[in-house]
Amino acid sequence: MSEKKKPNPHAGHRNRMRERFLKEGGASFEKHELLELLLYNIIPMQNTNVIAHRLLNSFNNSLTMLINSDHRDIVEKGNVSTNTAIFLNAMAEMLKRCQKEVLQQKIVLNEIEISGKYAMDLLKYETAERFYMFCLDAGSNLIKVIDVAQGSQSRVQIELATVVREALFCRAVSVIFAHNHPGGTLHPSSSDIDLTIRLKEALDTMNINVMDHIITANDQYFSFVKNGIMKQIIQK
Repeated sequence: MSEKKKPNPHAGHRNRMRERFLKEGGASFEKHELLELLLYNIIPMQNTNVIAHRLLNSFNNSLTMLINSDHRDIVEKGNVSTNTAIFLNAMAEMLKRCQKEVLQQKIVLNEIEISGKYAMDLLKYETAERFYMFCLDAGSNLIKVIDVAQGSQSRVQIELATVVREALFCRAVSVIFAHNHPGGTLHPSSSDIDLTIRLKEALDTMNINVMDHIITANDQYFSFVKNGIMKQIIQK
């Protein structure tokens, strides 16, 4: 006489998770549960709860670190496929673009604190050094955010001609520069100061004013204006 098969306690689990999401919303989910749910779309017929835990454990229990990591690290540390790593990286890029859309809504960058907070919000998901230019009109209204360059964790290359061309194209009256230091050092390097001098000299020829240069690191910002560096640059 054959034994009766025991009921599978996990049967219907995915449907129950989806129904719970529709009923309660994503805010009720723990981070591993939300990741598990997302992985349903890329990993069929596997226990994605286990995979979600493994991925988070491999990246310090940080969703931000996970989705922004190099796809090769995700594959190796998380023991997942390249397709899964691409899916997670694509999520990171989508989050960044959503953040930019929100930040590019009508905003006035007429105070250091506002500009500093704006720069931190824009750069908080970046794991490599990135350099932005905020183009402003005569009323300090933000016209456009220009993604000037992206580099490594410690360096980025800036083309002066590109900066001038983009500022002219936006018909900017003034600009604010912002970049991040992923390594955590908040204060500007000598290279940062030299670059700001060269950028200001190039834009001065087009009567475009450089209002400030902001550096972000570890949820903090450094303003060239607030710390007197911009005044020193102007006086040179």
